[in-house]
Amino acid sequence: MTISLSVDALRDLTVFTVEGELSFEEQVEVLRIFYGGDPTTNVLWDFRNITGNRIQSEEASGIVSFIKRNEAKRPSGKTALVVSTDLDFGLSRVSQAYGESEGLPWEIRAFRSMESAYRWIDGRDE
Repeated sequence: MTISLSVDALRDLTVFTVEGELSFEEQVEVLRIFYGGDPTTNVLWDFRNITGNRIQSEEASGIVSFIKRNEAKRPSGKTALVVSTDLDFGLSRVSQAYGESEGLPWEIRAFRSMESAYRWIDGRDE
């Protein structure tokens, strides 16, 4: 599994791109590094190339709890989750619901296309 990241300074956006399998531990480690630095306001997770194992719904709760503990480092913004399968869309919606129940100061939203996610991040598709 590989998680790469790039920063789009104009959008104040970090894009995490996942290739292959995704484990809970790997995702938390990448988030630990992200929140340990100077996190951008907006985040986009590109999960379109996940294959094999992926996090489970109860692990999504753990990821949202980790993010909640670090919310002071990123007090506003948006998080887009871009997926290509129905299974991953469902898991992303679970993460969205956990974010709402935890009271995160920003919205998590699931998308099936990068174009839709970028429109939302840019405020062109509310």
